[in-house]
Amino acid sequence: MRLNRNELRKILYDFNSFSNRLLQADFQDYTDVLKKFLNFINNTPIILDYILDCGQCDWDLEDEIKQVQSSYGRKIFSTGNTEEEEIRNVYAVLQYLADKSIKMHYGICMGYSSSDKIQDKIKGFNNRFVMVLLRHIERYLTKVGIDMGLDDKIVYNVTVKNGQSIIATDNANVTATNSIGADTSELAKLIANVRDLSVNLSSKDQETVSDSLEVIEAEASSNKPKKSMLRTAIAALKNIKGITEFGKAVIELSEFVSTLIK
Repeated sequence: MRLNRNELRKILYDFNSFSNRLLQADFQDYTDVLKKFLNFINNTPIILDYILDCGQCDWDLEDEIKQVQSSYGRKIFSTGNTEEEEIRNVYAVLQYLADKSIKMHYGICMGYSSSDKIQDKIKGFNNRFVMVLLRHIERYLTKVGIDMGLDDKIVYNVTVKNGQSIIATDNANVTATNSIGADTSELAKLIANVRDLSVNLSSKDQETVSDSLEVIEAEASSNKPKKSMLRTAIAALKNIKGITEFGKAVIELSEFVSTLIK
């Protein structure tokens, strides 16, 4: 597929929007919201290619889902032992549930929370199962953006092979590598951790987190990062009152970014 960095930003923004809506969906609306989320995924080549590159789920989905439904909360879905298995298995289960219009509160979510409230069971299902796929996709898109660099005008050819993004500018050819630079890899991990832990924040705070992380990502990948923008982005993150783990993740990111400001 061909896209520039600005188009990738829009895809990531839409992905976060659909993901957040799914994570906050009322149990009565969940299946319809899930269908909208999957429709976005299936019509976004850079995401769908990444999922399909992980292979086909080899489960008997009909039997697997019937077992979970009929267990009255004693059984939950497995995900897999590798990143590829997690991606293809979670995606396959969600697609089956959507295709069959299966209501989540009829057995599917029972084992994901000890609470008697149906909405808490939906939340548990999201946190323990759906989030596995969301985090993998988000990390992948973030790393693609880092590899693209800062220039919004350059058009890139992006393909996926063995779980790696292969990026070339215009008609140039490049060879895929197993990892990006150590510093860039660490930054991507720290950014993904902050973003992952922001899911329970208010919509306004989530928007602040997204904007701040985008600034940090863009400036950190620049040959001449703007120190004032990095300071402002970090300050905005530190002003957000979240759970303890979120605060720790922000501090770790701040310490890494401080090396760019010195």
